[in-house]
Amino acid sequence: MMFLNNFLINIIIFGILFQLLVEVKPQDSNIKPDLRNAHTATLIDNKLYILGGIGSDNIPPYPTFFYLDVSDSSDTNGLEWHDLTNIISIPPNMYVAAIKGGANNKTLFLYGGEALNDQSLSNLVFTYDTQYNTRMTPIITGTPPIGKISITPVIDYNGLIYLFGGYSTDSIYTNDMFILDSINLSWKNASSINAPIPRASYGAVFLPNKNIIYIGGYNENVGVFSLNEVYIYNTLNSTWTTQTTYGSIPSARYSISSVLSLDNQKIIVYGGYGPNFSQSINPEDSLYVLNTSNFNWYIPKVVGNMPPTRAFHRSLLIENYMVITFGQGYAQETDKDILLLDISNDNEYIWKTSFNNNNSTPTITSTPQVTLPISLDPLGSEKENIIVGAIIGSALGIAITLGSFFIYKRKKHIKKQDKKPSTQNINNVQPQEILHISSEKDNPHNDREILLIPGNTIQQNDERNEALNEVIVSINK
Repeated sequence: MMFLNNFLINIIIFGILFQLLVEVKPQDSNIKPDLRNAHTATLIDNKLYILGGIGSDNIPPYPTFFYLDVSDSSDTNGLEWHDLTNIISIPPNMYVAAIKGGANNKTLFLYGGEALNDQSLSNLVFTYDTQYNTRMTPIITGTPPIGKISITPVIDYNGLIYLFGGYSTDSIYTNDMFILDSINLSWKNASSINAPIPRASYGAVFLPNKNIIYIGGYNENVGVFSLNEVYIYNTLNSTWTTQTTYGSIPSARYSISSVLSLDNQKIIVYGGYGPNFSQSINPEDSLYVLNTSNFNWYIPKVVGNMPPTRAFHRSLLIENYMVITFGQGYAQETDKDILLLDISNDNEYIWKTSFNNNNSTPTITSTPQVTLPISLDPLGSEKENIIVGAIIGSALGIAITLGSFFIYKRKKHIKKQDKKPSTQNINNVQPQEILHISSEKDNPHNDREILLIPGNTIQQNDERNEALNEVIVSINK
């Protein structure tokens, strides 16, 4: 029975290892993603992850979840996308807040969003571990916000994710500030004193001085917000202040994107819509820079082929490039899904079609890196190790299972053989001398005790039978 239990345990172990091998199977490559907007774009290590969005005719775009490896130089004319949809099951959604965090800063956190199948708004938090290809719904303490969409998340150096405003399930615009601790997994509702007017679809950037700058946005009851003032949230003391801006102030706009410049002193704002939802912004008016030292706006010098302005897109900083992903306002037949703006020279930005990555690991300054002394990853950060381990583990599991099976069959065969009578075994039984000892004390009826003691070899069966008969007679007396 014990051997059978061990056999079943080996079967279970093999099943687990086999499942792990399936989970890290190669992803589909060379896919052509559908046009989309209201998606997410998050850089983790060398991979740019794209999730969800809404496609043409308000249908879910294909694929739902995919990534682009930016570790090597790339040309926007032939990007190699990798589909994760069949590996990680995530329902179609749009307007989700996505940002990386966690103890090792390698986990994708997803909050809120609108489901495309029933248009419901979610207040759940999902995580995707990029090292192990696993999705989870973590247990988070504290009171979460209600379901919201169109939030621009920001994370600080301590792994705290700031979620401001947004459009809620009650069909209202909000201006509360919720903080999600991505390491300790807890919610906190921060102060809303002096907070800006409720809004959604704004721009937000975390500065090295630990302030968050909020720019523009939209409120159905108010309209599109002007950029003649920006709003500053101090993460150290949880206070709001309003800052007037100067210079070449952009027109009111929303669904913009914003990143921090390479010198950490300026905010680059791109795209969006104007006062009317369908009013596109001219390409010449689509790019502005805000100097955070004096809050002066200016239009940078830009060269290269200027693309059509996009809205409901996502931007992030990779190396020397402001990378703009998908969005509304362009056609895939004539334009690229990914736009590259080289911002390495403050005096002249350049629109490019190729990405030259000189470092093995791209840097992203628009999202702070969370640095902790202790990592929750006991197996290392290389995903290749996981794949190799899974393959070796699966091979060992197969070997153990097959070996156990053959041993089990062999032992079962031996047991069957032992149960069969064998003439050879009888003939080879070691003979015994038969002694008759009388004992009145132990045998009041004068019966005889019989002791079988190993003795000399008995060659003939007749002698053996005679001895046995003598034993029987002595017992019956």
